[in-house]
Amino acid sequence: MSTRTQYDISTLLEMAGARPRGNRHDCPKCGGLRTVTHTAECFYCHKCGSKGNSVTLAKELGVYQRIPKADYIRQQKAREQAERAARQFVAACGEARRRAAEALRELGRLELMAHECRPEHPQTWDALALVYQQQPRLAVEYALLCHGAIAERRRWLEADAEGRARMAEQILLTGEIQTADGKFAEVTV
Repeated sequence: MSTRTQYDISTLLEMAGARPRGNRHDCPKCGGLRTVTHTAECFYCHKCGSKGNSVTLAKELGVYQRIPKADYIRQQKAREQAERAARQFVAACGEARRRAAEALRELGRLELMAHECRPEHPQTWDALALVYQQQPRLAVEYALLCHGAIAERRRWLEADAEGRARMAEQILLTGEIQTADGKFAEVTV
């Protein structure tokens, strides 16, 4: 069973008597000043070693509540469904990235063969035109699928060919993509 979390760890610590001091708290057990550090779910006193999480602290304070079994089952199913969707998304990104990488390798081989042929060869210029026409879009696709923000990767995977072409053109115009950590990466072709 799970609990119904009504309080965050900071609020629970204050309910236990811990005084907040910046990003730390005084310890309600040993009285140590600024000795309790915490994350969103757990705490630790660096003086007396007192530690716990939001559930143990809520139980100590008497504010712990179990959620009904039906709610727990519903949450568990939702969590499993979200995990399945995440695995499918990661697999789809990986497969699309592999296809883009393979297409870029093939274009590289074609470009190399075209440069090894003499300029007088009848198919040299057609091959180079194909390479230089397709390479920028494939490079954008690969960069987006490797480093792009999750929302952008999802938009790319869900878009049709026309939507992907618009996205690629926009990225080529700006020369950058937003990365998963919110920064921008330069896309050079």
